Formats: sequence, C-alpha cells, structure tokens
Amino acid sequence: MTRIVLALLLLWPAFPIAAQDSPGSDVLVRQSIKPESGAVIGQHVALYVDVLFRNGMPRPPRVSLPDAPGLQAFRFETQATTIQESIGNESYVGQRFEFALYPRRGGVFELPPAAVTLLDRNGAETRTAQGQALHLDVGVPPGVDPSQPVVATRGLTLTEQWVPGQDGTFKAGDAILRTITRSAEDVPGLAMRDLAFPVPDGVRAYADPPEIDDHSNRGAITGRRTDRVTYVFERGGHVTIPAVAQPWWDLATRTVRTAQAPGATITVEAPSATATPAAAAARSEGGWLARHRSSLIAGGAFLVVLAFAVAGFLRHRRRTDAADESAAFAALRRACATSDAAAVYHAFARWRAFLAPAEREAASRAAIRLDAALFSGASARWENRDSVEFVRLLADIRRSHSPHASEFRLAPLNPRSP
Repeated sequence: MTRIVLALLLLWPAFPIAAQDSPGSDVLVRQSIKPESGAVIGQHVALYVDVLFRNGMPRPPRVSLPDAPGLQAFRFETQATTIQESIGNESYVGQRFEFALYPRRGGVFELPPAAVTLLDRNGAETRTAQGQALHLDVGVPPGVDPSQPVVATRGLTLTEQWVPGQDGTFKAGDAILRTITRSAEDVPGLAMRDLAFPVPDGVRAYADPPEIDDHSNRGAITGRRTDRVTYVFERGGHVTIPAVAQPWWDLATRTVRTAQAPGATITVEAPSATATPAAAAARSEGGWLARHRSSLIAGGAFLVVLAFAVAGFLRHRRRTDAADESAAFAALRRACATSDAAAVYHAFARWRAFLAPAEREAASRAAIRLDAALFSGASARWENRDSVEFVRLLADIRRSHSPHASEFRLAPLNPRSP
C-alpha cells in the first residue's frame, strides 16, 4: 500500500490541478461568464479565467479555451489583467484572462474548462490546471433570423460614401465608387454579414474584398467592416442603385432595428452621335489625300505603336491579376492547413473576389458548411479535415471553371435587380 501511495505522489504533477477555490491551495483557477443569464444569439459574452498563485506568481501562465460548437471565440488582449485577493487569510496574486464569445445559434451551450499551463521562472512547463465547465443559455429574440449572421449590440452605425459625388455629371463608361462602413460595439467585423450589391441593366459592379479593422480597449471590442464596390455605367439613362441594409438586435431597447445605406439615383449622359459635315463630303477626295498624306502616315505609325503598347499593357494586367489570384489562393491553402474557421473564411472571401459570377456562385455553394459552422452554429465543429475537404472542392472549381487558370482576372459581380 505504501508503494502505491508513493507512486501516486510522484505522478501527481502530471495530472491537472483541480480548480477549487479553497484556502491553502497553491494554485486556484476560476472560470465565470458575463452576463450569467439572458444572453441572445450574436451577443458578446465575456468569459473570464482567473489564475491565482499563493505566495507569488513565478511567471504568467498560458491559458487556452477548447472549441465549443456553435460559438465563435476571440481573445483580443495580448496581456492579461493582474489581480490580487485574500482567500482564507492567505494572500494570492495572479492574472485574469478574458475571452469574447459569440453564440451563433440558440440553445444551451456547455463551455468546456479552460486549459492552463503553469510555468517556472525560466518559462519551462511545470504542470497543468483547468477551470470549470459552465453552461450558457442563449435565446433567439422574436423577428431575428438565426440562419444569418446576427448582430446583437447596444450601438451600430452604417455610413455610405460616393466618390465622385452622386450628383456629379456622368457619361457612359464612367465609374463611381461606393464605400459602406459598419461599426458596432462588442461585435467583431468578421461577424457582420456579407452585403449584396444588385444592379440594374446597363451597370456593372466590381466588389473589393472586405476590410476588417477590429479594436479592443480594456476588454471593450469595437468591430469595423468596410465594403467597397465600383459601379461602371455602360450606357446613358437614369440609373437607380439599390439600398443595402444591416438588421441588428438592439440590446438596449430589446427590438430589431435596421441600418440602411439608401443607394442613389444617377443620371448618365448617352454618348453623342458624331455627324459628318456636308461640306467635308463635297471635298475632292484625291486632293484631300494629297494634302494630308504625311499626316496620315505619321498618324498610322502612331496608332500601330499605340496598339502594341495597349496589347502589352493588357498582357501585363492579365499576368498581374493572375498573380494576385494565385497569391490569394495560396493564402487560402495555408489557412486550410488549420482548423481555424475564421481564418479560412477570411482567406476565402479575399480569393472569391477574383472570380467571375459563375465561379463565385459555385464557390459560395461549396462554402455553405463553413458559413453554417462559423455563423449559424452547426452541431459539428469545424476541424482540420473539413479545411482539407473545403480547399479540395475549391481547387476542383478553380480547374473546371477556368481551364486557363493563369489568366484569371477580376471579374464583375453583376447580379440583376428583380
């Protein structure tokens, strides 16, 4: 019996430390959430992991949070907060680690214990500890569509900018840039839905990859997403560019609200018809050619040189666009070497912007499971094998829809308005 007890004592450092807030423990690990109840889909839920050491902390520990299906988890702070407490007449010092959780479906979630790795003063691992499993009950407010990414916040703004101004003078062949910026409290930009940009006949739309710019200040997250689309007018007339909307759940008023970019109505001048003057038609063709022979020769030579220059520019542009597409797909392959669904989605969105409408639609269909796992809370978590299968499907689409992959170009996104 003595030998068994001695063996267990020798093996004790290899087992996780029990997370008990009891006096006399060398290390205490506590796990809590805020709000404890009443959370709704899309709302920021703060998960706190406190790691406390009796008689001083030799070195800040490493803390990670296991994946939980249907939850997006972010950690924006690079440094934890130092805390001090007195427990049972004992003095403890340690750090608080904060994670931002975003539920993507309603129901009851079981939050797994946080994994804590303890380190000595030299940074070497000594043993492990863990927090406590918690339950999070998430509701779906009335009027909210849980199949789409839901934004739940106390404040959301949406601004729209046109360059040049929409009241300017436009002719067939001109373009205008539309920039839509959304900002929300306690919501990362990646959690905001993709906007649709339908256009009427006679207009083409070129969408850039979204720009995500998130900031955190003492645990308060501000998400910012910027979408840019360029409209090119192919002919004259009155053009109505539709509005776009971002619905969101107002945590303060407990109501569904909608932020909207109103769109614009733009007048495009038709190209003027060029008529040949009657007097010029009456001129003697032979005399006119004789007088302008040298000018015609010089002009013809200039046009030949210009044609070669334009052809060279187009070849360079195709090579540049192909290189950009190849680089984007290579970045997507690297992201798909992990099980990080958020990183995979971000790389996928950048690569998808290079595709023509048919390829874009096929790629979006292939990403249905990724969207569900990331935003709609699919029951199965996104794992490394899912990333491998996803990039394989996209590679097949890339080959089948574009046999000349080296000539990929930025193609127009030109859906027709109903």
